[in-house]
Amino acid sequence: MEERLQEVVDNYKTDKYTEAELSKITGNDSFINNLQSFNTELNSTNTIDFYDMKYQTVDFIGEWNRPEDLANGYGHKDLTDQEVTINGKSEYLTPVNALILNQKTMQKLGLDYLSEQDFIYNGEFPIVLGSGFKKYYNIGDTIPIAYLRENFKGKVVGFYYEDLVFDKWFYCNSYSTIIVPYMDNLESKDDYEDRETFFIHITYSKI
Repeated sequence: MEERLQEVVDNYKTDKYTEAELSKITGNDSFINNLQSFNTELNSTNTIDFYDMKYQTVDFIGEWNRPEDLANGYGHKDLTDQEVTINGKSEYLTPVNALILNQKTMQKLGLDYLSEQDFIYNGEFPIVLGSGFKKYYNIGDTIPIAYLRENFKGKVVGFYYEDLVFDKWFYCNSYSTIIVPYMDNLESKDDYEDRETFFIHITYSKI
């Protein structure tokens, strides 16, 4: 039987709704809960295989001291060592390209770096680094990161060396792109700067 892929897209855009209409929809108390329930249903159903993946950036916290071509924006704009204030302290952030994926996508790509437990938050964010990072990190190293504007402790669990191809539209560069799992149990983190905004962002990122 031929495999057919259907894309789930976000239609909450200003070309379909006015700003006032969007504000009314997204401001409804049940809006985020409905999106979360929809995503949970897609991830748990046996009727279809739901491949949840998205390209984003994850910020590495601290002075970069790495090749510029490992950072997001290389060849277009130098985004390394952006000085920001985090919890009242001056820090440097460098965005890195990241592929965020669920377990189904990991299995489809034939990746074995992440276990089932790695998709459940327990205080650390498992990270699979691209081959370009091998010179600078070891398995087990921890990396302070900012994900969707919140701080986490990243932990290196592996490196991958071959570009990832999902279909003719999907390609992931193995040199500079890191892999991060979509995680459950993020509610257990107790030191969010802006908990509500984080969960709005992460819910939207899964649409």
